[in-house]
Amino acid sequence: MRLVERLPARIRPLLDTRSFRQTMTIGAVFVVVTSGAVMWSRSLLTDLVKDHVVELLERDTATQRQLGRFGDALDLAADLRRRAQFETETARKRLVLDASGRLLYGDDATAARLLDVLSCDPARLASCPTGLVERRGKDATDGWKMQAMVVALPDGGRFINAYDIQPMLSQMRAVPLAAGVGVLLFLLTSLTFGVYFSSGTLRRVGAMSEALAAYAGGDRNRRIDVGRTDDEFAGLGREINRTLDRVNRLVEEVSSVSSSIAHELRTPLTHLHNRLAGIAEDCADPEIRRALEDGIEETRRIQQLFRAIMRLGEIETARCSLSMEPLEAVPLLEEIRESYLPLAEEAGVALSVSAEPGLRIRGDRSLLFQAVANLVDNALKYAPQGREIRLSAGIRDGWEELCVADRGPGLVPGQRALAVQRFFRLNPQDGVPGYGLGLSIVGAIATLHGGGLLLDDNAPGLRVTIRLGRHAQME
Repeated sequence: MRLVERLPARIRPLLDTRSFRQTMTIGAVFVVVTSGAVMWSRSLLTDLVKDHVVELLERDTATQRQLGRFGDALDLAADLRRRAQFETETARKRLVLDASGRLLYGDDATAARLLDVLSCDPARLASCPTGLVERRGKDATDGWKMQAMVVALPDGGRFINAYDIQPMLSQMRAVPLAAGVGVLLFLLTSLTFGVYFSSGTLRRVGAMSEALAAYAGGDRNRRIDVGRTDDEFAGLGREINRTLDRVNRLVEEVSSVSSSIAHELRTPLTHLHNRLAGIAEDCADPEIRRALEDGIEETRRIQQLFRAIMRLGEIETARCSLSMEPLEAVPLLEEIRESYLPLAEEAGVALSVSAEPGLRIRGDRSLLFQAVANLVDNALKYAPQGREIRLSAGIRDGWEELCVADRGPGLVPGQRALAVQRFFRLNPQDGVPGYGLGLSIVGAIATLHGGGLLLDDNAPGLRVTIRLGRHAQME
């Protein structure tokens, strides 16, 4: 686990993909199965070599016995010397000893080693083992591994027919070595293909994530590039594109219905407002006049609500006029401050502007004015008397930002995500006027500018940041 954490950031995501893990799992299973098969085949080959040597020894012994050459040690030695002139050199070792232990056939060095391996004392031939014997050299550096057939001759001598099988066993070491090289090549190939397929998977998933993030950020025309390949990613991309198209249609229908309702009701409400105002002017009864004035105020609030809904629909669907241009941040904030200064003084709240002189941001002036004004209006509703509301602008992490910070009660983290939803109000019973659309409009404006809305703790109070697009040096 620590080794994976130390890998470069570009490699670690490749190792976490399912395709890489599947490839490596197949490779690991292949290595285990191949290793087991190599060990089993090596053991099988060793047994086959031993059985073959035993068969050769038994056949040679049976042949010598049938030809009657085991009758006398001297005759057997003479016959073997005669035949040795016509036989090719092999791994077979033959010795003939007489009853006294004297070597009649074979060279002295081979005889000494072979008798030592067989634990056979020439002076005591009777103690030498007979029959089929398998022994390894006593010395660790001795490379001999013998399979021998020791035959007791009638005259008390011994015929020793042996094969040194160690060279044959050593040659079989090439089998696991070749298999190991093959397994290593397979693992390297699996690793290469795993990285290749994983990078392809990450590239396709990254493109999908980027497209979905752009769509969520407000680019309603963004779609996933399916490409020419007809695989599972292409099928998934087509389904996602169809879903996004349907979401667009639903959003447009909902926005159209909301705007249409607001538009259709605006004219009757205006007529109702005018008629109630006319009746109130001609009414002589004070109580009835107050009731009519309350009705007039309600129609005015409903008209404001419908205007807010229509404005939000225009911004969310980008139907409003958008004029992106470089703006001086300080004059914009100062203008908003002057507009709300009378209300702030009446509420006993100080308004201040904090921004670097000459800072320029890019955006639509009227929309940004409305967004910051909405935030100031919200802050004035909740800011305690004698406290300050600060309007600021700056560049943070490469993003252009406009910020309004107050010293009010603020929002707990769980409420911040809800605060940007339509018609959300923290406490509808607190008597604070509003419809719960202010932050929704601000968020839509921020999204339209390629950014977003951030709500943070101001300790105490709430700090609302309108994040615009990436900052670029302007002439």
